[in-house]
Amino acid sequence: MQIDLKELKKITILYVEDDDIIRTQTLSLFEKIFKKVYSASNGEEGINLFNEHMQTLDVIVTDLNMPKMSGMEMAEEIHKVSKYIPVIFTTAYTDEEFLLKAISLNIDSYVTKPLKIKELTATILTSVKKYKESRSLYKTTKALANEMLTTRKDYDELKEEYDFLQKEVNFYKFLAEHFIASVKLDKFGMIEKISNQFSNIYKYTIIELKNKPLSAITSNHANLQKKMLEAIKKKEAVGFNEKFITADNQELNFHNILYPLYENKDEYASGYMLYQSLER
Repeated sequence: MQIDLKELKKITILYVEDDDIIRTQTLSLFEKIFKKVYSASNGEEGINLFNEHMQTLDVIVTDLNMPKMSGMEMAEEIHKVSKYIPVIFTTAYTDEEFLLKAISLNIDSYVTKPLKIKELTATILTSVKKYKESRSLYKTTKALANEMLTTRKDYDELKEEYDFLQKEVNFYKFLAEHFIASVKLDKFGMIEKISNQFSNIYKYTIIELKNKPLSAITSNHANLQKKMLEAIKKKEAVGFNEKFITADNQELNFHNILYPLYENKDEYASGYMLYQSLER
């Protein structure tokens, strides 16, 4: 994996290590590579720093075996507050019990000692990118879903009907599919999938649109290409207004949110999701 140094400079880290020599050496390198580094010598200090800076932290890198509070115990406490922030362990341990426990805590990855900085920074970059994409998708779908769920009663009825509504991300993905007009595009802007709501609004079936460019249902092809390039450049969702044409030749104007997808192991966009606000 090619490491993007500019992207590393956008990352803020909490680094926890009880060995003074290792911490000092690694910290001196981290401070040159990343935007900001907070360091602690044990889990208790790590928890305190997390509570103080949680709004700006992108990732936590911690040793596993530490006095006062282990890295595993610290991760458990942190995930009670922020269960999706990536945690990467630096450890000499590779036993099965540790790995199973880490997986149950949604631990993102681990790197064995002695540390290889290139390997560690690559792991950090991958983990943070995945975390930011997930967080951006969650915010996007939640904001759009809230346009439909105007009362607490609507929300409660949906929660009772579906078991997986305990998990917020899955809940809003469900809402996005069933209540929000959306289109999945490949990396060239060709239509792969449309949501039920998109089909209801525009009167197209997936058979009619599959493998066709999104520009086939809008007259402003240049604007779509511009927004795709902008989403890739920023690596985040971009919003814009655009008119699309229905199967019966009506022109509808919606607010759109275009979200780049990174579903492959490489760092390149694999496609896009286009979400539409239901308020014109």
